[in-house]
Order: sequence, then structure tokens, then C-alpha cells
Amino acid sequence: MSTTTPPLTPHLHASGRSRLVAYDFGAHLAEWSVDGVSRVWLSREAVLDGSSPVRGGVPICFPWFAGGPDGDLSPSHGLVRTAVWRPVPAEHDEVWAWEISSDDVAGAPGAEHVPGPFRARYAVSLRGAEGAEELHLALRVTNTGHRDYRAEAALHTYLAVEDVRQVQILGLEGAAYLDKVSGRREVQDGPIRLDGETDRIYDRAGPVVVDDRAALGHHEVRPVGAAQTVVWNPWDRKAADLPDLGDDEWLRFVCVETAARGEHALALAAGDTVEIAATLSHHHSPAS
Repeated sequence: MSTTTPPLTPHLHASGRSRLVAYDFGAHLAEWSVDGVSRVWLSREAVLDGSSPVRGGVPICFPWFAGGPDGDLSPSHGLVRTAVWRPVPAEHDEVWAWEISSDDVAGAPGAEHVPGPFRARYAVSLRGAEGAEELHLALRVTNTGHRDYRAEAALHTYLAVEDVRQVQILGLEGAAYLDKVSGRREVQDGPIRLDGETDRIYDRAGPVVVDDRAALGHHEVRPVGAAQTVVWNPWDRKAADLPDLGDDEWLRFVCVETAARGEHALALAAGDTVEIAATLSHHHSPAS
């Protein structure tokens, strides 16, 4: 008898110049392409059977980021990215929307670390601006309990690039950041240029421009409701240890994440709703 896990069932949407692919598992937007060119990157080795997180696309981190405030929480990046979300009716320009609550993950590993009862709604929208296709992602969290608490969240966006070694990231100049590779706190001097493993948490949200000079284009990430930006790429040595990342695939993406973590975590008063969101766009001319 075969023990192969069946693949996840994708949601597909094509509109204008855009094509989207998403899954109920993690409410995970896996792909966004425009005119057949990937804007949001997905690993060719991504596991798409629900047995582990999906490498690429836009994972949702909640209610903690990485290992949480003290680095000791598991699973990494919280437990909603590996839970099955419920599709709910889309509104306005939304393509898809999903919901999940603390009750839905009550029996999952790590549920004992959830800071309080919650209901979350996540929506993916396509928008047009001056002929350009835009993708809008919005995570809305409601504290359904009777006491205040704080929770971390991030939209862990993998942006597709031609060669990460030729990328420069604009908009975070002068921002303080924690370099998780070295463990030091630094201040960004000029544009970000990646030349090795990069894992930085900037205390500024943006907007951020990713100048993909090899492709003669640039991505723009415009965040709302979050105070931080995470920039991540594992580079060659660490990438070699990731089984869901193909050879040299680390060259083809950079993560620019809209984040609220640590002292900048979401403050959820009893009964209140907060939202973090990001609008992604791509332009064919180099950034100035």
C-alpha cells in the first residue's frame, strides 16, 4: 500500500496580466506571475503535500516570528503557516480570503504558547495602478478574549530576482537593525547589498525598493501596520542544508518581510482588531 501523501489542491486565478496560485494550507500564496514572469518566488523543491511549510511564496508568521521573543518557541514562525485555513467570501477587490481561530489550532504542536484567543482573516487582492499590476496582502487579527496581549506577525515575502548578488535594497538607509548572523545591532549605511548570509531585522517598515539590476527592473514593497522589515537570504552554505531548496536557487530570491516582532509586536487589546498589510508591485525600469 502506498504511503505517499496526496498533493495539496491549488486555487488558481488569472486576471489581466497576473496569475496567482494559493493553498488553504497556511492560507499560502505560492505564486504570483505577471506576463508569465515570476514576481513572488517559489522553490522548485517546495513540499506541496501539507507535511511541512512551503518554501517560497508568502508564508504567514503568527503568533510569533522565528522562535518568538526569547527564541525558544516551536514550531518556527508560529503555527498558522502549517494549519489549514477556512476559505471565506472575498470582498471588494479580493481574489481570495481565509479565516482561522485559536480554536482551530488548539490541538496543534505549540498551541500552548498562543498568547490568547484570536480570530485571523487573510486576504489576497489584485489591483492596478497606472497600468501596473499590484498584489495586496492583508492579515487582520482580532483578540476575541477578555485580556490584552501582544503577538508577533510577519508576511514572509519571497521576491523573485535574477541574481541576488546584483540586488540593492533601497529605503532602509539609516535604519537601526539587528543582524541575526553576527548578533550585533547596527545602523544601515547606504543601500543594502547582499554578499553573504543575510538575516536582518530593521526597525523601519519602508516603503522598500528592491533594485534587481540584472533584470533591469525593481520590486516595491509598501507596508501598512507594521514597524519592521526583515531582509533574509541563506546564501550558498546554509542553502545547501535546506532540502526544499534546489541547487543555486538561493540566487533567485530575496525575502523582504513586513514584520511586527519583539518590542514592535502587535498590541491586541481585548476585543480589538489590528491589521498588517503589504502592497507589492514591479516595474521594468531600474530604481533611481
